Amino acid sequence: MRPRRGPVHQENMVIVGCGHAGARAAQALRTNGWHGGITLVDGEGRTPYERPPLSKAVLKGESEAEDAPLFPADFLAKNDIHVLKGVAAAAIDRPTRQLRLSDGGSIAYHRLLLATGAEPRNLIVPGADLPGSHTLRSADDAARIFPYLRPGAEIVIVGGGLIGLEAAASATVRGCKVTVVEAGPRPMMRAVPAELSHEVRLFHESKDVRFVLGRQVSELEGDGRVRCVRLDDGTVLPCTAVVISVGVSPRTALAEAAGLEIDNGIAVDRFLRTSDPFIYAAGDACAFEQVSGPRMRLECWKNAEDQGTLAGRNMLGSDEAYVPLPWMWSDQFDRTMQIAGQAGGSAEDVRRRCPDSTLLIYHLDKDQMILGISGFGSIREVSRGVRMGQLLMERGIRPGRKALADPEFDLRSLAKAAVA
Repeated sequence: MRPRRGPVHQENMVIVGCGHAGARAAQALRTNGWHGGITLVDGEGRTPYERPPLSKAVLKGESEAEDAPLFPADFLAKNDIHVLKGVAAAAIDRPTRQLRLSDGGSIAYHRLLLATGAEPRNLIVPGADLPGSHTLRSADDAARIFPYLRPGAEIVIVGGGLIGLEAAASATVRGCKVTVVEAGPRPMMRAVPAELSHEVRLFHESKDVRFVLGRQVSELEGDGRVRCVRLDDGTVLPCTAVVISVGVSPRTALAEAAGLEIDNGIAVDRFLRTSDPFIYAAGDACAFEQVSGPRMRLECWKNAEDQGTLAGRNMLGSDEAYVPLPWMWSDQFDRTMQIAGQAGGSAEDVRRRCPDSTLLIYHLDKDQMILGISGFGSIREVSRGVRMGQLLMERGIRPGRKALADPEFDLRSLAKAAVA
């Protein structure tokens, strides 16, 4: 057996995954007083970086993945956080608390965090492996897609979710002719309310993005590289490249092989502990217990941020329950979309149309309490409107339908009055 990898400490915290959850957990460990070893294990071979820019600024050519690091350049060295670049976790030996590595080495752990993230789903159709067909999840994926995004190129985006629409916007800005193929009746079926989805689609169409809805891909065709996409109704879409964005699957293989409980992800309790008390999980890969209802798995930046930080504290002995505060955003062209709280399952939706055409929707329960708020439009109005909605929710303020719908009514006055 090769010698143990990483810094030599009596006790070592080991984190599998250098994405947002893993990186924030490492930071939280140091911030909260851990003086032992911290080792980040990830097979990608890069210093931890932000992923949201990949489908936006990186595809548009405005920046590279290295321009959005998760830490300042000297943070890892100053905090004695060791990163194993290009070495993957191979197996967990739970009885001896050892993590086996792909290069034959191993690391002993005091506590282990699985922040393995999620894997993009591919199409299971003929031709899906043709050159020019790509998924988008990592910096390497973005680097492979970018050269195809040139003026006049015909780009087919398979999947009308958030990442698919961000890629569609970026490709259009680069001068490509873009077609979005979505199997559902509208874009972003799972992520946003129907009215907001309609608003986003109309805006994309005003930028010459074409939508083909209610259709599935039956085959990718080409001679050495992908040349066209054939749909289930026989429609043929010529293309220069295809970006497949049909969702992700949690990476659970490492946990499953170790005998940990799996339930739509790595099953954890409210404290982010797995079925093994020495192993935690956070981010896209984990499904967490709620106060009531089935386990939930969230695939968003804020969940990874919050869970990673909380997992780091709990690995040190805290017992802090994870209470999700859902919030997500998506920048498309020069507009933004944000959703906070629970946008689904409302008893009533109240619409506020701002003077600059921004649409805000307040989602209310039967007692007119705000459950969530969603918006699409200018960054200024959406950010201000969503933040105000969050504040009203936090303070339990019920402004009423008329006040919420009136763009001239200053909701801040209600929030200020509540704390006066």
